[in-house]
Amino acid sequence: MKHSRTPLAVGSLAFVILGAWPPSSAQPLVFDEKIGHYKNLSYEVLSDEGLSWEERVKLFGGETVHYEELTNQERAAKEAELAELLRRMRIADRMVHPNFSDVERAEKAVRTWLDAQLQLIPEAYTDRDAQKLRHAALGFFRAYELFGDKRYLEAGLTCSDRILAAQLQRGHWAYGNQGGKMMRIQDGFVTRPFWIMLYAHKLSGDKKYLESARRGADVLLSAQSAGGGWPDQWIFPGGSTPSSGTRNGSISFNDSATNATFRIMVMMYHVTGDKKYIAKLGNLGPWIAKANLGKGEWAGWSQQYHGDGRPTRARAYEIELPYTRVTCWHVGPLLTWLYLMDGNEAHMELLKRAYASHERIRVEDLKYLDDWKAIGAVWTDTPSYPRLQYRPGLPDAYLPDGSNWGCVQIAHKMIPFKKITPKQIKDYGGLMHHDQPNVREMAKLARAYQAPPRWNNIYLYSHTSSKVAYAMSKVRRVLLERKRGGRDAVLRYYSYPTKFTPDQYLQARIDAAKRVLDYGNRSLAVDRGDGPGSSSISAWEDFGWVSRKYKWYVREAAFNTSGPGSGTVWYQWQFLWDNKLAHGNIDADADAAARGGRGLEMYSNLDSWDVLGEWGMACLEKENYFDVPIGKD
Repeated sequence: MKHSRTPLAVGSLAFVILGAWPPSSAQPLVFDEKIGHYKNLSYEVLSDEGLSWEERVKLFGGETVHYEELTNQERAAKEAELAELLRRMRIADRMVHPNFSDVERAEKAVRTWLDAQLQLIPEAYTDRDAQKLRHAALGFFRAYELFGDKRYLEAGLTCSDRILAAQLQRGHWAYGNQGGKMMRIQDGFVTRPFWIMLYAHKLSGDKKYLESARRGADVLLSAQSAGGGWPDQWIFPGGSTPSSGTRNGSISFNDSATNATFRIMVMMYHVTGDKKYIAKLGNLGPWIAKANLGKGEWAGWSQQYHGDGRPTRARAYEIELPYTRVTCWHVGPLLTWLYLMDGNEAHMELLKRAYASHERIRVEDLKYLDDWKAIGAVWTDTPSYPRLQYRPGLPDAYLPDGSNWGCVQIAHKMIPFKKITPKQIKDYGGLMHHDQPNVREMAKLARAYQAPPRWNNIYLYSHTSSKVAYAMSKVRRVLLERKRGGRDAVLRYYSYPTKFTPDQYLQARIDAAKRVLDYGNRSLAVDRGDGPGSSSISAWEDFGWVSRKYKWYVREAAFNTSGPGSGTVWYQWQFLWDNKLAHGNIDADADAAARGGRGLEMYSNLDSWDVLGEWGMACLEKENYFDVPIGKD
């Protein structure tokens, strides 16, 4: 359970976080060393007592660091501490080689790469260049905030102008060559350009970007369903679509159709004060409760629905069953946001039921752990996924009554992991494969080194569980905070200042210095060039790493820099930011050393000091995103 190093460690973080709460009588969670899993993670026993920071990250995601005001004596001690840390930083900077500065090497690598990208900005927002322009705009904006170099701001605005030029008359951006008669809502075709427009306005003050964002929000608002959500796509009069996906009047969780658009509506309310953007958001709570497919004590949701709450499919494999990813990625965040806005405890009670459903699956899955290990050891079918493994409790989907679960990725029906009973066949036979071996049978084949039956491989089983593990940590964290302090505690976790007081700034500088001094962080910040296997910034062709930022916690639900979806580029970025902040070169006011609260973050579960944070939230910094009067006149 313990990591050998401490990536981006905060030093005194435990005091800062835990010291805000009175001592708890909760007992430490019981970790079974033999199987490498916790015996019980139910809501009733959730606690962070006695956990190391690594264990806390795995179970509960990143922290929100709150700095309190200091007494004169405390301030003097902190100032002395900072002076000593800065002295150590000067020595550490040349520890590896007296003629080479770690900071200078890292900055040179990042700037050299950025300067090369200045010459590679796509000319038009079309085809693959559309995604490149979006990534480049965000990357250049962040570079400007880090270095203060106006060339990067100008480059980001150039990208933004080319994106703005492609905005259609109705206010949306085209999906492929479909023109203006249909709008693709999922996959960020409208939402990502919106964030860039709002970001460009924040940094430039130019109202044309704000007007563009408003137009994008307004066309999305026109596509909102009565239940408060959004479909995958919207067909305007006379239009059509060649792609799959739910349409007008439906509600989809798939590919963030509803969640991303929900975020935009809240942002526009904060920007304009116009309640039209939030008028129907309160409808989502009752609608989600109605759309729950779980039977009895079970809870879960399908990927798409008719407007009346009946599940439907957009593609053949999106069958009418509760999906793990929907709870972790979509419904979990939505219920949390709604709870923080309207204070309705029913949202948290429903989330508790969904979490309990997965915990029951996890406990049962642990009985098959040796079988899963055997399958993973023999049937790993590609070197691209050497670390993939099935995470107990996180299957693709499960039966509404919780009697079985399994994977759905390819086969258009669920491959059950447990032996099928006659009752399951009677109740849900049309949604399950009857000819596929269960986990015990698959493990026998694997141990005998027999080829897996059709569709059976470790990627299929692990696809969902490896991706949603970190998202489940977010759900778990919300429930922990609610358990120990109610709504106020959850809101405190999500809130963070947009400007530091002098005392807060002093403490932030100290923590930044401690991160810089951590040898693991410094070593990862050294650029390894563009050789095979390198994930340093020099190895990237473009700003594609921007979209992978949330994967900082992927796979292990914690920091990981060895997998294909990770990279040291983020350590390089953070290292430079922390070095500037420690020296007082990231101004407490003008340069946003304090970046505001977590807001409506969806995927990432990062620490509040993370320089990159979640990209979609960077365009509008607020301490409390949830001061939103939903359901009120």
